[in-house]
Formats: sequence, C-alpha cells, structure tokens
Amino acid sequence: MHYIAWAVLGMVGYSTVTLMVKLATRTGDLNAFAVLAIATSMVAVAAVINAWFSGSFAGKAFVDFAKPGALYAYAAGLALTIAVGSLFKGLSLGPASIVVPVYGMFIVGGALLGIVVLGEPVTAKRAIGMVLAVAGVLLVAS
Repeated sequence: MHYIAWAVLGMVGYSTVTLMVKLATRTGDLNAFAVLAIATSMVAVAAVINAWFSGSFAGKAFVDFAKPGALYAYAAGLALTIAVGSLFKGLSLGPASIVVPVYGMFIVGGALLGIVVLGEPVTAKRAIGMVLAVAGVLLVAS
C-alpha cells in the first residue's frame, strides 16, 4: 500500500479512537487510564506480532537493543506514552472538539523539531502552512 494510503488509514483510525475514548469514558464504567491500558495493550500485542512475523527481530542480538537506534525507540515510547495518556485524560475531561485540535498541534511541533533538530529546510510554503495550521486550531477550538 502507498504511504499516502497508510497515512489516510492512520488518520481515519485516530479519528475513530477519539470517538471511542469519549464514549468509553462518558459511561463512567472506566476512567481514562483504564481505557488507555486496554487500548495500548492491544496496540502493543499487535505491534509485537507484526514485527515478529515481518522479520524485524530476525538476527538481532541482545546488544542490538542497546544501540542508538533502540535508545531512540525507547525515548519515542516514553514520549508516546505521555502523549497518548495526556490525550486520553484530556478527552475524559473536555470536549473532543477542543481537545483533538489542540492535541493535533503535534504536527506543527514535529515540523518545528524537524527544522530545529534535524536541520530540515524552512521554506515559505512550510512556514505559511504551520502558521495556517495554528490559526486553524485556534478557530476550531474556540
């Protein structure tokens, strides 16, 4: 499948997550972190199975999991834990129509980190896009 198709599928999936988290926490049967525990457990199991059967761990030794790439992966896991936990808690407390656009600003944050940390070029089109994204979030969330 083409990377754009994967991106669209991810967008649809994440949009659905928002709805399901709101419905799950709205009932009062589970709090945000119980919903998070269930959802992320399912993701973790699926990711391990996918990585295993796709051969991602083939030929890897224990020392490979202490190399820089693995350390960045651990840092990504920590950041993702904080990000998704915060999203789920925010959704349990506030309206999705505000929480999701604010959370979605991670796109601009990621673009800025790409520019600052990775040295990616800043073009007028990208700068305008980031400004418009921020303006869009402010309009949607207000």
